[in-house]
Amino acid sequence: MADERNALDALVRHPNGSVERLGADRLDEIDTLVAREGALVWASARDPSPADLEILAREFELHPLAVEDLRKRAQRPKIDAYARQHMLVVYEAIDGTDLAGIGLSEIHAFIGTGWLLSVTWADTPMVDAVRDRFTASPDRVGANVGELLYAVLDAAVDSYFPELDRLSERIDDLEDRVLEGTGGQESLREVLAVKRRLLELRRVLAPMRDVANQLLRRDLDVANASVMPYYQDLYDHLVRVLDQLDIYRDLLATVLDARLTVASNSLNAIMKRLTAITVALMVPTLVAGVYGMNFDLMPELRWPLGYPFALGLMVLAIVLTIVFFRRRGWF
Repeated sequence: MADERNALDALVRHPNGSVERLGADRLDEIDTLVAREGALVWASARDPSPADLEILAREFELHPLAVEDLRKRAQRPKIDAYARQHMLVVYEAIDGTDLAGIGLSEIHAFIGTGWLLSVTWADTPMVDAVRDRFTASPDRVGANVGELLYAVLDAAVDSYFPELDRLSERIDDLEDRVLEGTGGQESLREVLAVKRRLLELRRVLAPMRDVANQLLRRDLDVANASVMPYYQDLYDHLVRVLDQLDIYRDLLATVLDARLTVASNSLNAIMKRLTAITVALMVPTLVAGVYGMNFDLMPELRWPLGYPFALGLMVLAIVLTIVFFRRRGWF
């Protein structure tokens, strides 16, 4: 196949355990294949064109609202129930180096009796790894649609743990730089970027937790009782990820407060130094002002050592002022 990433294709696990790949020209065979007892079909589409969406809508009898979501994309994680099928929207974290909110790959998953359809528009390495395992040993991935859907959702959720580790390391590094006073303006921009990233992740993960909760409540006929413990584990993972996000958000707020405190302390230290310098210069200015007055009866006016005496008095005043403030930590 010339470019599998952009093609429509399907993996079919036959009742005997063998796996066959179907191209876009054979998607019309899916309804026949899923009718066989024990058969399981996983169809996928990567960055589908409008013509591809028409094929998917026709072959899988997708609801018009679901097709509209596929066209508009950028959907909130959710689960929608339609006649004879359900649609889920989830996101996989794919890029931990970008802190601007980019790095989330949208996944639309449709499930019906004996089949699953996944539609993506960007890289999904974790879900692709599940697809590879399904090709090599389908029984390890799932024996039915409920187990296969769990494998896809679990891969998407697991993609967030490395992202959390990277964010944790970034926050620790920010803490060290802020406390050392070496971050400067760049550290403030990075703190705000990490904060936006945390908000973006929470905006996606909180609805995904609600999706897992809906599956657990069995409001929808998606999985049988034997798969429920796995969905409970999925829900626990999402709760853990959200708890970590809340902890990181609190840590980031602490880092931001520390950054502002360090900046305030630095400004106070500068103001103390400037005040001390001002006072040190005021005393000799006072002496010079006194000796600069135009009076004939000044005691030192006719004294030959009056000028050196005035200069010495100014220097002594500056030295004593500096010593005074230095002992109090102002210099």
